[in-house]
Parts: sequence; C-alpha cells; structure tokens
Amino acid sequence: MSDEMMNRGHANQGHSNQGHSGHETEYEREDLGTRGVFSFMIGLAIVGIVIYFIIVGMYRFLDKYERSQMTSASPLVPLKGEMSRVVTQPEVDKEFKDNGAPMLEINERGQFRDFLINQESQLNSYGWVDEKGGVAHIPIERAMELTVQRGFPVYPQSGADASATAPAKKPAAAKQQTSGP
Repeated sequence: MSDEMMNRGHANQGHSNQGHSGHETEYEREDLGTRGVFSFMIGLAIVGIVIYFIIVGMYRFLDKYERSQMTSASPLVPLKGEMSRVVTQPEVDKEFKDNGAPMLEINERGQFRDFLINQESQLNSYGWVDEKGGVAHIPIERAMELTVQRGFPVYPQSGADASATAPAKKPAAAKQQTSGP
C-alpha cells in the first residue's frame, strides 16, 4: 500500500494535507440491509412449517402402516375400534381394575402427600397391627421413652454356652480323629 492510503483519515503528520482536512473519519458505507434479514427470517419460518407438515404426514403414514400390518391375537377375535395413542382414565380403570394389575398414579403429588400423611399419623397414634394376636403400635415418641426407661431387651445367646464348652471338647475330638485307622 502507498503512504497516501495508509495515512488516509489520520491527522497530518508532517506531510501535506493533499485535499483532506484531517477531521473526517472513514466508515463502511454499506451495511447489512433489513431486506436480507427479513427475507432470511421469512424463509426460515416457511422451512419450519414445511418440516412440521412433513413430520405430521410421516407419523400418519406410519400409524396407518402399523394398523394394516397388525394381527390380532386370534384370527377369530376382531380388533376393537381404532387404535389410539391417547388413553383416558375411564379406559384404564375399565381395562386394569378387574384383573388385579397395579394402577398407575393419576395424581402423583396428591397420592404421595396422602401416603406421607398416613405414615405420619400411624407414627404418632395408637392402633392395632393384629388385634387377634395382640400386636399394637404406639406413637414413636412414647416408644422412645419406654426404651429409655426399660432399656433394650436382652436375650440369652445360645451360641455362648456352646462356645464355652467347645474348646474342652475339641482336643478330645482331635485325639479321636488322630487315633483312628
């Protein structure tokens, strides 16, 4: 590049001004037009809509194909109605309640809250576990107080008596094994 091109737009550094006042700043005269940006956005929206309809059409085709290839469990039993991916709660109740299958959760938070409330009430109340057998449950705080007062139950260990006499018998058993044929 020539010196003139290098000094363009800069202040005079000892050279003659050559028609420039030195106070002008250079800038790019062509920016990205709004027409191009909007054209791109409209094209992108059109492509998105086309892709959406392609996917919907593909799923419809695959559903029809699956239904046409499906065989019933028995050729004597016809299929019931049209196959649907949407299952409602009354349909689930009708199909699964009578056969003893576990039910899916309908209201997970509500059912979990009810479960926790039932557990908390059982931990903090008196009641029967087995009334005929005489087994009851008591509040957990009361159970801890009784444990502190009475201590833990201690059961005699049947292995302790056998281990005290076992060393005396082992040498005799060892003698019998060594004195054999």
